[in-house]
Amino acid sequence: MNKTLLALAVTAAAIGTQANAVEIYNKEGTTAKIGGHATVAFQSNEQGSKSGQIVQNEKSPRVNLEVTTELGNGVTADVKGEWAINMENGGGNTFTTRLGYIGLTHEKAGRVALGTQWSQYYMAAGVVDQPIAWSNGFLYNNHGALGTARADRLASYSNSLDFGDAGTLNFGLGWQGASEFTSNVVSDDKTATGVKYDASNRAQGSLGYSIAGFNVNYAYVGGDVKETTGTTATKKAQSHLVSAKYGNFGSGLYVAATYADNENMNGGLVGEGLVAETKAFDSLVAYGLDNGLNLIVKHEEMKDEVKGLRMNSATSLQAEYTITPRFRAFTGYKFDNQGEGVYKEAKARNNEFLIGGRFYL
Repeated sequence: MNKTLLALAVTAAAIGTQANAVEIYNKEGTTAKIGGHATVAFQSNEQGSKSGQIVQNEKSPRVNLEVTTELGNGVTADVKGEWAINMENGGGNTFTTRLGYIGLTHEKAGRVALGTQWSQYYMAAGVVDQPIAWSNGFLYNNHGALGTARADRLASYSNSLDFGDAGTLNFGLGWQGASEFTSNVVSDDKTATGVKYDASNRAQGSLGYSIAGFNVNYAYVGGDVKETTGTTATKKAQSHLVSAKYGNFGSGLYVAATYADNENMNGGLVGEGLVAETKAFDSLVAYGLDNGLNLIVKHEEMKDEVKGLRMNSATSLQAEYTITPRFRAFTGYKFDNQGEGVYKEAKARNNEFLIGGRFYL
């Protein structure tokens, strides 16, 4: 097991192919790096037969600071803080927390980390969460409290077993304590709010195997949730997910897909809270050329199994072009295939065109 790769595994899965962070200090076994990116785009929306205005879209700009130090006996400690940057609204909050954790990594014993971090579930689910313009949507439904992407207050353990030519086995475990969240809603009304919940004692785990460019994964996350108003009944909010990928995003052929079987994980119609059972599918095919151009086709959809209706569906055509290792241009068009029945009524069609740039720090 390579301890450097293990310590950076979560970050690498989240950000895809990009320039390295800038090293600002390196002395006596301690290094400090500043990273992140500034990303802005102009986006044109189309709702139904009406064309919306061209608006600015930030696309998750962030800045982070990571410090690592050698403790001896094969142990490395690291701390990372990452903050979202507000690049659109003058006078608004400049920084909000995305990541904040402390980790310990041993060459053979593995890695433990505590804080807000990319989850073990995401290690399997993030294989499709790669493009800049539009990536994986359902992973970010209530993700902080439910632990599907960046998990709040997560204690985690991860490790890997390298079998040489026979491949590599990766595995991880995680646990979250009490947290509060408001479920997302399917609605055109930006002021609409979901139902408030308490979540507690959430556990998760992932298992993956990689060989000859192929990777397959399984992940589980689950725990209790309870509405803070109305009914006091406790529900199980859990997800089983399988995923697979081939290749490296941005270099040659890359194919990836995820399938999730969820209970009380995703928000639905206004006033209804979490949907009792959903199925989510996401797929991605990309081809990165030697000249820096990466062509991408992506499709995602989710279904409400109780109502028997598609909640949402979208297909996007995207392109990214690496001008320099630190600057990438991107563009794309997303076809909103809409939901069905009451979900179609709740949210109008919204096709989107987007063009922008990302500057890596």
